[in-house]
Amino acid sequence: MMTGRKILVVDDDPSIREILSLQLTRLGFEVATAGDGLEAVTAFKAGAPDVILMDLMMPRLDGLAACQQIRAVEKKTGAKRTPVLFLTARDSTHDKTSAALSGGDEFVAKPVSIRELTERLEAILLRKGKP
Repeated sequence: MMTGRKILVVDDDPSIREILSLQLTRLGFEVATAGDGLEAVTAFKAGAPDVILMDLMMPRLDGLAACQQIRAVEKKTGAKRTPVLFLTARDSTHDKTSAALSGGDEFVAKPVSIRELTERLEAILLRKGKP
């Protein structure tokens, strides 16, 4: 179903990264991980994934700032836009608006079922033209 699609999982909680990595690998994704926004930007530059699953609140560089930097890299290099799905414990209207303004494509509140997450990822990849 998702075979061969690269996903970058960005979360400062190692257990969340591990759980998501395991579940997404079972779905056929090739998974890379980053522990904060700075690592996410570096990983993005090293090889753009098909989609980024990013936490909002992280040390050093939060998800919003990381998303803005990724969008700047895309603009500077002419790279295609990589969908960013924010996955966060915060669920206020302000957070959703901030995520959209930073260049995010989707916003999902934790906890999320793997089924809902899979459906969201499938929808993002279909819109991007990578079923």
